[in-house]
Amino acid sequence: MGLPSREPNVLGNTSLASFDAIIIGSGAGGSAAAYVLATHGKKVLVLETGNNYFPGLDDPANDQPVPLFSNDELKLSQRFFIAPDPLLHPRSFRQSEADGVRSLVGDVNGLPKTVGGAAVHADMKYPRFPDWDFRLRSELGDVAGANFADWPLTYDELEPFYTEVEQVVGVQGLDGSDPFAPKRSRPYAMPPGAPMYAALLASKGAATAGYHPFPYPTAVNSRPYRGRPPCVDCGFCSGYGCPNNSKGSPAVTFLRDALLTGNCQVRYNATVTRLIPDGTRTFVAAVEYIDATGEKLQAKADAFILAASPIESARLCLLSDPGGPGLGNSSGAVGRNLMFHFQTICVGFFKQRIHGHRGRSVTHGMSDFRGVPGDANRPLGGIIEFGTASELIAEAKQAAFSLGARGETFVTLMKDSPFRDRILALTMQAEDAPQLTNYIDLDPEVRDVHGLHVARITYKNHAMELASRDFYGPKMVDMLGLAGAQFSFIAPMDVPPASKHIMGTMRMGSDPSSSVCDAYGKLHDLDNVYCADGGVFVTSSGYNPTLTIQALALRTAGNVVFPGSPERALHA
Repeated sequence: MGLPSREPNVLGNTSLASFDAIIIGSGAGGSAAAYVLATHGKKVLVLETGNNYFPGLDDPANDQPVPLFSNDELKLSQRFFIAPDPLLHPRSFRQSEADGVRSLVGDVNGLPKTVGGAAVHADMKYPRFPDWDFRLRSELGDVAGANFADWPLTYDELEPFYTEVEQVVGVQGLDGSDPFAPKRSRPYAMPPGAPMYAALLASKGAATAGYHPFPYPTAVNSRPYRGRPPCVDCGFCSGYGCPNNSKGSPAVTFLRDALLTGNCQVRYNATVTRLIPDGTRTFVAAVEYIDATGEKLQAKADAFILAASPIESARLCLLSDPGGPGLGNSSGAVGRNLMFHFQTICVGFFKQRIHGHRGRSVTHGMSDFRGVPGDANRPLGGIIEFGTASELIAEAKQAAFSLGARGETFVTLMKDSPFRDRILALTMQAEDAPQLTNYIDLDPEVRDVHGLHVARITYKNHAMELASRDFYGPKMVDMLGLAGAQFSFIAPMDVPPASKHIMGTMRMGSDPSSSVCDAYGKLHDLDNVYCADGGVFVTSSGYNPTLTIQALALRTAGNVVFPGSPERALHA
């Protein structure tokens, strides 16, 4: 068995020559699916468009692979170390079709390209969706201009898969601390780590206002777990790869487990360009991809799993049917119902230093502003994260521009951090109403470095989330005042949105005329193609999506192995 790999741009068992399944994307959903398939004996090929920054990830003799990450703000934030370069991989954006074609060469929710996917740079906040989130259409009724629907599965059906994810990646949390959290069958894998001082101030303000702050569930080790060390609270969780693997990113958890079975191979720097259907167009025979040398190749398998992100998975279906509606798109729903979490950010400034860069990016939050379906007095908002600012250079740069300063003043601003060290931010991840008018298609004019049409995003906020911002924003300002802030303000809206929480576009449902996938993520139109990323989401909820993406991916892959009984694939 060729493990670990000695071949360039390959991880895992290099002796594998035929595959039961090909997974497109090695992120949260793709890695989770690979874990289930490989641990149950299926031969798996994962095609990843990004590079590998985890040398030794497939080496069983290496207990702790050392990643190529550090707290380097220039490398990660400015020089596209893992982020897509907008000059090579642009996207275009408009708020409505009436805007015409307005190309925007920049970051329209572009996710990192790397082995392990976008969750490598995330701060791994892992709350569960409550049970009523899966029947939101029934709870809300008709909402003008929105396209709400019930999910084709229940919380109870997904709960065992939530538990499996939490145990594999290692989620810290405190049972019973969030009164709005759904029931669970097993405690968190580990207790909460050290709280941030800034978060304690925010918690005090929240409690004084009558709310219920709690330790935020995060997939970051508070103690040694499965061979990975505890977090050292360096402050660079959000937007950065973890330098010591205490963060339970997909690469060092699900993907590493899959690789070490000997049943999984990852080819990275491999960009999939299209799915190749057979003559019936109900079965995919192969995928075409461009390897690290620029050569165009094909790979075959019995099953194919899309896990490239909601935008890129939908884009791939459209690219695979040039001149047509898109592969698997008889419903016309591919690319539709695009959702980003609508973020309301409230920033408070404190007279004293609150040391926001010391600790994880977020240690506490509250769910009081999620709201209750059907309660006109409490619109649907979302969970609130108590966060701060950790990026020294970006903070100093912004302050220098505001002051019209440069040179020595800029250096002084970096040394003193007068703004960064006194900022406390509340971020609400609010429900984003699904709309048929929010969608991605192929830009007819803009192409990427490979000559492929890029994704064009058409997106405009619904009145529901705008009303939520108006309702909860002032309450967030008041809460910061109770926490001790000297003054606060509500940050301007992001247009285009920049949440990095991308959902919809490959909606699951029981009706093939209005959805793309069934309850197990299989495309209605294709016998051997599945989706295992946030594209299958029916609604966006008001909670961070990564845990739910992985739970759904486990269920999808489990159903491939044990049709009709996916829970048999669970190990926890």
